[in-house]
Amino acid sequence: MNTFGKVILLVISLLIPIIFLYGYSNQVSVNVVRDTIEAGNKNRLSFFMSQMEMMIDQLTKYSVTASRDYSIKEYLDGRDQDSRVVQLQRHNRIVEMLNMQIATSAWNNQIILYLRDSQEILSTDYSVQYDEAYIQSPQWKTWAHRSALTFGITQTFFSRIKESDIPNLLVEVRFTDDNLRNMLNLLKQGGDHEPFLYQSGSEPIIGYTANRTLVSRVAEQLDRSELASYGGSMTVKLQDGTYIVNYVRSESLGWFLVDIVPLQSIFAPIVTSRNLFYASICLLMALSVLVTLLLYRNVQRPIQMLIRGVQRIKDGQYSSRLKSQPNNEFDFLFRSFNEMAGQIGDLIEKVYKETLRSKEATLKQLQSQINPHFLYNCLFYIKNMSSLGDKEAVSAMALNLGEYYRYSTRLEKQTASLAEEMKLIENYLTIQTMRMQRFHYEIDIPVEMLSLEIPRLLVQPLVENAVIHGVENSSRFGLIAITGERKEGQLRIVVEDNGPGMSPEKIGELQRQVARPKEEEAGFGLWNTHQRLVHMYGGRSGLYFAQSASGGLRVEMVWEDNREAQ
Repeated sequence: MNTFGKVILLVISLLIPIIFLYGYSNQVSVNVVRDTIEAGNKNRLSFFMSQMEMMIDQLTKYSVTASRDYSIKEYLDGRDQDSRVVQLQRHNRIVEMLNMQIATSAWNNQIILYLRDSQEILSTDYSVQYDEAYIQSPQWKTWAHRSALTFGITQTFFSRIKESDIPNLLVEVRFTDDNLRNMLNLLKQGGDHEPFLYQSGSEPIIGYTANRTLVSRVAEQLDRSELASYGGSMTVKLQDGTYIVNYVRSESLGWFLVDIVPLQSIFAPIVTSRNLFYASICLLMALSVLVTLLLYRNVQRPIQMLIRGVQRIKDGQYSSRLKSQPNNEFDFLFRSFNEMAGQIGDLIEKVYKETLRSKEATLKQLQSQINPHFLYNCLFYIKNMSSLGDKEAVSAMALNLGEYYRYSTRLEKQTASLAEEMKLIENYLTIQTMRMQRFHYEIDIPVEMLSLEIPRLLVQPLVENAVIHGVENSSRFGLIAITGERKEGQLRIVVEDNGPGMSPEKIGELQRQVARPKEEEAGFGLWNTHQRLVHMYGGRSGLYFAQSASGGLRVEMVWEDNREAQ
């Protein structure tokens, strides 16, 4: 998290709460407007429904009043007594009475009288036929919607059949859908909405100017929904937008009065305000980005250049320099960094040369530390074998001893191949087995490791330590195993013996001793080898001690495989 990132985070932290608060405020406004619109629509639908129920109730009362007219009773009583002329006059008076009842209503309606005993019909519409099955149908006892021939024209209407106080007299009242369509047109005026009457399984009743496509799509949605009997509202999403659908149920007809209101028209001012706000936020963000880019160019980039310069100095690239930044506060800092890098480079070069000379002197001193007791013992062995007349033993000892010292005292080259080092180890171990005659050694080095170049006399102290402190101090037959491996970017040579070994506490103390700085009284064996590995290869290089599986000491010589790094 650099300075530039912190500035960006600060800008975002300032904008996010503003956007969140505005979004919350906008949502509250939307909810309030929506609740207000829904409440207004419900009140308007309830008022419209009450008017429609009043008109239906009025028609019902008209039919009852018509059925109780005295002229009907006269007509029924005179069917078997009076002449046909008198009956025809009474029939005409009944028709006139029905016309008067129909004319007094604001709706286009029709009242039909059925005389069941004579299967006669009294109506202003002479196209009505007596149908006993229709009269007996239980569904016509309540308001039902159907289509039939009326005044010679097929029309759709609501009708209801009711028994009169006069025996064998049934009264049917009808009103056509045109009455409802006219009311729907009045309800639609002055608003961007779409009212209609709906019942599941029936064709919706719509106004004359209604959007049939919209009504049919909403009706399909209502068919898949369960509508509450007391009314309610729901949101319907269609391809062309989202709509609020309010509905109330007619107690008389059983149909729902549905009103569709598009959300776009309601929330248009709010959407305009929201768009202006977001446009302002986008402009503010663009200005913020511009400011952050200027900050990045004039502050963050110089800081990054300075960080990369310090990192290159840390990695040892002391010739690294920074380009000056004119008209910038970092110009002085860059010039100071370049001067500092030059001074560090000069100092490092002096120290490095001095260190190389010191290491070279130390290596020459290490090679000169040859144990004279080893030479004396070998010479005594040659003398004894000569006295015994064993020429082969004398020859073998002299040959191995000569090759051993010729390799050890050669100083013209500070490194040697691992194969040459292993040859020296074989010479040394052959000499020791000829002297002691009570141990065996095994060498297993992979062929690909034999060509590796390592410092001279690096492995010999480990083997010498295994012979002197492992095999010679043990009463049983000795075994020394030398193995090599290359694993996980490291090279290892492991020297193990089956001698008495060391306790974990002593092993830990030995590990700490080889890692300590050189002391005046300290020897040059394992400590020298560990320090040479650390100086030459760095990283995790060095000696590591542990108990051997055979009970003796296990010494691992580890150094970094620089060939993989290259």
